[in-house]
Amino acid sequence: MKHVFLLIPILLGCATSSVWAATDPVLEITYPKKEAIVYEEELVSIVVSPQHEDVDTIVMTTDSSEIYKVHVDKNRTHYCHNFMLHLGENIIDIVAMRDGAAMKTFQRKVFVTSKVYKEFHFAPEVFQKSFLHTDAQEKVCSKCHNMSVNEIPGTAFEDVSQSHCFSCHVKINFKKYAHAPSVNWLCTSCHNGKAGSFNAKDANKTKFLVADPIESVCLDCHEKKAKLWKNKRFHHEPADSGRCNKCHNPHASDNTNYLRKPVWDLCTGCHKDKVDGAHVVKTFGRKMHPTHNIKDPSSKQGDELSCVSCHNPHVSNAPFLLQSDTLMSLCSRCHKK
Repeated sequence: MKHVFLLIPILLGCATSSVWAATDPVLEITYPKKEAIVYEEELVSIVVSPQHEDVDTIVMTTDSSEIYKVHVDKNRTHYCHNFMLHLGENIIDIVAMRDGAAMKTFQRKVFVTSKVYKEFHFAPEVFQKSFLHTDAQEKVCSKCHNMSVNEIPGTAFEDVSQSHCFSCHVKINFKKYAHAPSVNWLCTSCHNGKAGSFNAKDANKTKFLVADPIESVCLDCHEKKAKLWKNKRFHHEPADSGRCNKCHNPHASDNTNYLRKPVWDLCTGCHKDKVDGAHVVKTFGRKMHPTHNIKDPSSKQGDELSCVSCHNPHVSNAPFLLQSDTLMSLCSRCHKK
């Protein structure tokens, strides 16, 4: 009997430990909250705060196997890391650890949308918009980061790393081609906090909102385009609706002109009926005229033949947005006498 009584406190201790593990706050995920949507850019910040003194390590892992491990400093309240995600649903596991063992595991789901991949146009209903740059959130971030805007409008940084935006957002420029405002860290020239007709419901939710449609922002710099396009007879829908970022990435891209896909892939993403090239008249040899996979004879840069070799992607005075007013003048761009 003596041994039985000695065992009771031990069992009670184990039971207490199990209850603590299930109910005691261990880690708080400050951002993002639950299931979040990220629009277009595959960059997301995960912000966490240890809530128990025994937490000595935090490990974050994406479903693409990117791992970030941080050792907890008792004098620091929050930790963050920026992950590059993939389109669609991403799952990030966050584990609070003590002496190499998991105390508790958390999970966040983030959906990255895309304007050019139809399967990722819209996130499932469970996902909600989540803005990082809110007053409440920036109070947390300001413990480690300077959250003030230190850019001078229209003036590029001599040392871009001095931009207060640089350290957290630098990965968005890790592409072959970077747009001038982005690579020079003139962030607020576009992220001015103003809403457009398509995102009016988001007004005042973050000071770095960008108007949708984005045309008013783009044409502040590309004003010559506005004058050129104004009196043209035919307009392509993305340009006509002012949604320049439907085809172009305003930060950076691996494709020329900051396109979200290579030209032919981008166009046929919407115009799927043109994939086989059957819309082009037969040549004298009774073969279909090629639409890609050969060099464009009219290109001085040696570009590949694509939809824009014959069609203007923005506006035109010719039907079908042709690059020339007549079919013969169009053909003569490549077929010289």
